[in-house]
Amino acid sequence: MSRWFRVYDDVINDPKLLKLPEALRWQWLALLCVASKNGGKLPPNDDIALLLRVPEAKAAEFVTKLVRAKLIDNEDGVFVPHNWDGRQFKSDTSNDRVKRHRENKRNATCNVTSGVTDTVTVTAPEAEQKSDTEQSRAEASAPVDEDLKRRASALGAGISAHFVSRGQSIPNLDRCLLWLTQGYASGTILGAVERCLKRGKVITTLDYFDGAIRDDHAKIAAPAGDLQVVSSQVFVISGTLAAACWEQHSRSTGGRGYPTTTRRVDGSVQEGWYHPTEFPPGYDEQTGERLPAQSGEEHAA
Repeated sequence: MSRWFRVYDDVINDPKLLKLPEALRWQWLALLCVASKNGGKLPPNDDIALLLRVPEAKAAEFVTKLVRAKLIDNEDGVFVPHNWDGRQFKSDTSNDRVKRHRENKRNATCNVTSGVTDTVTVTAPEAEQKSDTEQSRAEASAPVDEDLKRRASALGAGISAHFVSRGQSIPNLDRCLLWLTQGYASGTILGAVERCLKRGKVITTLDYFDGAIRDDHAKIAAPAGDLQVVSSQVFVISGTLAAACWEQHSRSTGGRGYPTTTRRVDGSVQEGWYHPTEFPPGYDEQTGERLPAQSGEEHAA
């Protein structure tokens, strides 16, 4: 059965959509169609993949990116288009209008002239008075705690992708917000989740990961009570050339890479790790290449 749903013409000016790659905008519209066929929510990922004619991993990627863009909301593990209920209101259905019209015709007196016609007005709820663009701008100026909610939503999307890629059902994701408020870094959480899922055990609740996250966080926690030691460390931001050099240095010395933590600087959150120097010894700070070891220093500690 074919249905119709509302798309407002001002959507072409929505900042959230304009920031998306062009191809992802079409996937967003396609997911609106999927949601319309499924009562306003997205079905399981394998059904999404089938309807979009893409692999399941690609479908999960689309949903994850749109959650991060705040165009899809994660409501207790169920993904729904943002503000779907507010924009697709019940008065859009024609059933009630047709019923009223027929009742009026039955009850009409014989002196009603043929020139009289019923006028039916569909009035959008008060929430509809605000366009998509206005709402996006309002969200951009939301209080600081909205940043935490956004990070929790992105974390939930990342965890969902891990579950989907391993063929497991997505559990309730409320714990994401709790973990972040407890000071755990997103990278630490995702690393622990991925490691546990690789064991192949079916997991139905995020509580299962509490111990692994707590242990990983304890291993990477900066030294407490020794401010001099902490102050002598250099915070290397993840994704930089220096961070890539430290990862290479860890692998070349038999390590498994470095964990991550977060710090807040001038209102923004940075993710990375503390190191004794910005670059590991023996690396070119301009190119990131490992410098040839000098004689007598090949195996220096």
